[in-house]
Parts: sequence; structure tokens; C-alpha cells
Amino acid sequence: MNKLMELYRDRIVGAISGLDRIRFRGTLRWLASERGMGTFMNQARILLKDFSGWVNGLTAQVRDSCESRAKDLGIEVRYLMSSGVDKEKLARQIAADKRITEGSICLLSVVEPCIAPMVKGNKASKKLELVMAPRKCVFVYHYFNDPVFGFGHVRIQSWAPFNIFICLNGRHWLERQLQKQGIDYVKDGNCFVRIEDIAAAQVLLHEQLKTDWAKLLNGLALGSCPALSQILRPLEPEYYWSADETEWATDIMFKSVEALEELFPSFVHHAMRVCDSSSVMKYLGRRNLAGAAP
Repeated sequence: MNKLMELYRDRIVGAISGLDRIRFRGTLRWLASERGMGTFMNQARILLKDFSGWVNGLTAQVRDSCESRAKDLGIEVRYLMSSGVDKEKLARQIAADKRITEGSICLLSVVEPCIAPMVKGNKASKKLELVMAPRKCVFVYHYFNDPVFGFGHVRIQSWAPFNIFICLNGRHWLERQLQKQGIDYVKDGNCFVRIEDIAAAQVLLHEQLKTDWAKLLNGLALGSCPALSQILRPLEPEYYWSADETEWATDIMFKSVEALEELFPSFVHHAMRVCDSSSVMKYLGRRNLAGAAP
């Protein structure tokens, strides 16, 4: 990137680098493995034969809490019949239809695959055993347009081990920061093509990295489902947060459309030489076609 900036410095105004899309994963580590789940059940005196009833009760608490919170927020609750629905597109459409420019947008729920604990019989030992295995359960999505962080969502697994996934976007966040600072800009999708004060924008991006992530993410999770702090009482294990997927991006701002258009064919040619078709299709958000050129 530095070489590109140096090579075309006479046509470039400047650039910013920082967080783009980020997906955080919240894990109750005590419940995330067979051993941990078994230890917790022993501590809570829950028998294997009672596992299904116990977890179903917790699932009901989680879903009821999410829907009750949505009612308090006055947002639409919708169950989706297929996991193939583009949930972000749907949430943005709901926001546009209802003219929601800030705050909570909607609560969506849908059945999706997961890895979760289950109890089954062992033919060899003729005993019940606890195993982690692929299955399906209802996931709850809370979409919002936060006044600080911008557009994002909280995704909650309603069946044990109750994993949480929170998606934010550093570029949406920066947009809010620029608005607050009164710095003019032009944003095309997820990319800034012009910023009045590029140096100030870069400082704001660096400020994002100083965030108390655990405090922020716990707040977003409990704001979507207050019951998450109570389902394992009397024990109160905390969620362990990790950056499940992250993107770091650089936006290069050219002096004019003409300056970029002159160079664009060479950029495309370079991309075709160094990227395979699968990577391009993935970047464009599309499935790779069978038999596509490597």
C-alpha cells in the first residue's frame, strides 16, 4: 500500500487505515466444552436425564427476554422461514420503510446450524453421555443503528452454550465520529472517497482501538437480552470475548474521478493476476460457481 501511495502521490489526496468489519464472539467457557458443561451440571446438581428439560427452560428464558426487550424498544419482531434470507438487507429495508435513522431497528429469529451439547445413549457403556455435536437451533438477531457505532447487530444462540456474536463496522463508527466533530465527508457504501480533514479522521480511527471492548460488548449483549445475566444463577460466569473475524482496510482518496479512471484498468488487471475467482466471488458476497476458473 505504501508503494502504491508513493507511486501515485501526485494523484492521491491521502488515505485512512483502520477497522472495517469486525465480528466478536462471546463465549461462556464453562459451557463451551463437554468437560466444562459436565462440571457445571455437577455443580448445579443437574442430572443427564434432566438435561433436555433444563436447557429448554433456559432457551425459553432467552427468547422471552429478547422479545420482551424488543417490545419495550417498540421494534418489529419477525420469524424468518429460511436462513438464506439476507438479514442485513431486510433490516435496512425495515429501517428505510419505518424511517428509523437511529436506535434499534428490528428483532429477527431464524433456525440455523450450530455446535451444541446434547445427551445421548452410549450403546457400549449402556449409559447416558454428554457430547458436543452439530445441530440446529433458533438464533436471534437484534439490528440497530447506534448513535455512536452506527449500523450493526447482536446475534444470540438461544440454545446452550448460548454463544453471542456481535458485528460492528469501523467505517460506520467513523462516520458517526465525523458527524459529531463536524468534519465534512463523502461516503460511498463502506468507503470514504473524500474527507475534509484526513489527519483528524485517522486520529479518530486510532481512538477506536482504545475501546474497553468487554464493557462495550457486554452492554450491547445485555441490551438485547437482559436474561443473559441470570440464566445460570446462582453462578454468574462472565462472557469471554474474542475477535472472531476482523477486517483492516485502507481507503485511498484520489484528487479526481478522472485520476482514478485512468489508473483503474491497470488495478483490475493486477487484481486478476493475483486473485483467484473464488476470492473475487467471496469479496463480492456471491457463491462461487461450480467449475469456475481458479
